[in-house]
Amino acid sequence: MRVHILGSGTSAGVPVIGCHCEVCQSTEPKNKRTRASIAVEVDGKTILIDTAPEMRLQVVRQGIEAIDAVFYTHMHADHAHGFDDLRAFWFHSKSVLPLYLMPEYEEELKTRFSYAFQDTGYRGAVPQVDVRIIDGDFDFQGLKIETARLHHGSVDSCAFKIGRFAYATDFKKFSEEQIESWRGKIDVMVASGIHFGEHYTHSVIPETLKLFEDLGVKAGYISHLAHEVEYLRDSERLPSFASLTYDGMIIDL
Repeated sequence: MRVHILGSGTSAGVPVIGCHCEVCQSTEPKNKRTRASIAVEVDGKTILIDTAPEMRLQVVRQGIEAIDAVFYTHMHADHAHGFDDLRAFWFHSKSVLPLYLMPEYEEELKTRFSYAFQDTGYRGAVPQVDVRIIDGDFDFQGLKIETARLHHGSVDSCAFKIGRFAYATDFKKFSEEQIESWRGKIDVMVASGIHFGEHYTHSVIPETLKLFEDLGVKAGYISHLAHEVEYLRDSERLPSFASLTYDGMIIDL
């Protein structure tokens, strides 16, 4: 399995518009962050998790020319607004993309991108997707996909576990029941932790580190990083089992 960190930033990205802080002005490439998304290559398949606004640039940078499915964590703009660029994959594959999301997001997707669900007479003009509803764990082309519903302020997000790898973003915490269910079953996890301070709807780095420990994760990678996080300086603050992510990072399992 190979995991591509397509984007490692929060909803504002880094640098933030109009900000002149140390990180936003940094010349360190690992401090340049597009919105959070990953691609998972496993058993000859490529699964895209979320479509960030910079999705086109992200997949071109990583050399990803085809995908087999899209899994959505939730429908916030920083995780969904690259949706239109999915139409480019039709030109190569001429295949309709399975698109998985939680039930409360189906209407939102079809409203926000209503043009994509109308008959234009030209299939290449809009993304060609087959919307499928996530209702617990599911099978995708022989892969067992485990899911967890996580609270994220007034909405929920979906975490995904594929084999011994897990991805979770935009959540405040895991329930004790979910921790117990996944404990000892994850070797590598990518999870959000926006900074070292406090936040009402997002897990922060100390909370994410505690989650890694509670789950027994062997290697934990922290994503969805805000401009308060300086890659080189703050990497030194982490325990040996944890790392900050950066755009373009590749994790091989």
